[in-house]
Amino acid sequence: MSALLSVEDLSVDFGSGSPAVSEVSFSLTAGEVLAVVGESGSGKTVTAMSLLGLLPATASVSGRALLGGRDLYSLSPAALREVRGNEVGMVFQEPMSALNPVFTIGSQIVEAVRVHRAVPRAAAKARALELLRLVGLPEERFRAYPHEMSGGQLQRVVIAMTVANEPSLLIADEPTTALDVTVQAEVLRLLRDLRDRLGVAVLLITHDMGVVSELADRVVVMNGGKVVETGPVREVFATPREPYTRTLLDSVLRLDTRELPARPAGEPVLRLDGVSVTYGGFRAVSDVSFEIGRGQTLGLVGESGSGKSSLAGAITGLTRYTGRITVAGREVASLRKADRGRVGLVFQDPLSSLNPRATIARSIAQPLLLHTSLRGAELEAKVDSLLDAVQLSAALRDRYPHELSGGQRQRVGIARSIALDPDLLIADEPTSALDVTVQARVLELVLSLQRELRFACLFISHDLAVVQHLADRVAVLHRGVVVEEGTSVFAAPREEYTRRLLASALTVSA
Repeated sequence: MSALLSVEDLSVDFGSGSPAVSEVSFSLTAGEVLAVVGESGSGKTVTAMSLLGLLPATASVSGRALLGGRDLYSLSPAALREVRGNEVGMVFQEPMSALNPVFTIGSQIVEAVRVHRAVPRAAAKARALELLRLVGLPEERFRAYPHEMSGGQLQRVVIAMTVANEPSLLIADEPTTALDVTVQAEVLRLLRDLRDRLGVAVLLITHDMGVVSELADRVVVMNGGKVVETGPVREVFATPREPYTRTLLDSVLRLDTRELPARPAGEPVLRLDGVSVTYGGFRAVSDVSFEIGRGQTLGLVGESGSGKSSLAGAITGLTRYTGRITVAGREVASLRKADRGRVGLVFQDPLSSLNPRATIARSIAQPLLLHTSLRGAELEAKVDSLLDAVQLSAALRDRYPHELSGGQRQRVGIARSIALDPDLLIADEPTSALDVTVQARVLELVLSLQRELRFACLFISHDLAVVQHLADRVAVLHRGVVVEEGTSVFAAPREEYTRRLLASALTVSA
């Protein structure tokens, strides 16, 4: 079968003298899913963005990208605009940032139709309603705004807009990274269904090997801007030729049915008794009780809307609650500002949680400046010791967040969170956006720091394999209620909801 897309000897240089992508070649046929994988900086996203002319003006592109016989790199800006959304659709990683928050879902789908089709608004609306049905959303969502929909629903909307004009090629850039396991499974089923029904070819950019195993026919492995291995997914996963590919696959955490080891815990650090969180008339968290001992990790899992973030907000004192929450014996609601350093926070996206105008050293020093008397040489020495604790060179102290990789930024976030030697660390999806090798290193870092500092940890994640690797116990949250808790959640789940979560988890298989 002839190729729908053929990329030949693609090289991209941003003027540094060292190309970001070098002599990359691959092809994609109609109805095929080709996954491009590799760590951050491997060149996979640069390769995808080059196809639609979405790279910055500083980028120098050479080679050919033939789509239906036309070289995308030789098209004029006007001709390329006609290709975007018409012949090639793009699904971005974060659907909320791809949608306009002030317009309804329906109006944005209608606009996607009318940009490339000279049709009356009534016909465009009819097409928009048809697209909503195609992606499994009720027609009532036509009048909804983005903030009124879940992450999975928003990703369906983006996919509906992407296929509005029946493109022959769909580029999906990390389309399921921030989604819960059940929603991720639904989006992958949708992409497979669209491929089968519409014959759409999919170029999948991802670091999630489970997604590759579930969806892709062939895989291209990139490292350092070059293609190091390519072939059918089953063949590459079963017998990888390149050491780099083996490293990627060996770094994947695999979910199994073992019972969690009962590691000894110290005295209770965090205790919740009958905690509820209510927004107006909506109860997001209902009568939750559990405790975490010193040196122990509790994994908190559940779908979007289950109440995980509301519960974390209550524990940090940022969200009003009823019931009782104590950290190291002190009621959270009555903690003074000086005592709030007892709780450390590691966020999902370190880039957005770090001040882009502050150096790494300044970001790490901030809690020390607020809560301690350390200044001058003593403060600098403490910052250097924290950098060393998270295995970062002191040479990075004067760099800014955008000058670091995702894994390095997350290490900075961890260093800042432990600066005050907290009793409790709350980690909210700290590895979901990281490559598998970086993810493994960050998890080992958290474990080693916990062994040394003996903090209690509340680890919130939708990645069940990560939770199994890190946690001593697991609490399953569903509609604001803890429906199951203990060490045997993965080995012998009691609740149907828990079994559904486990069944939706992706696995890497040859």
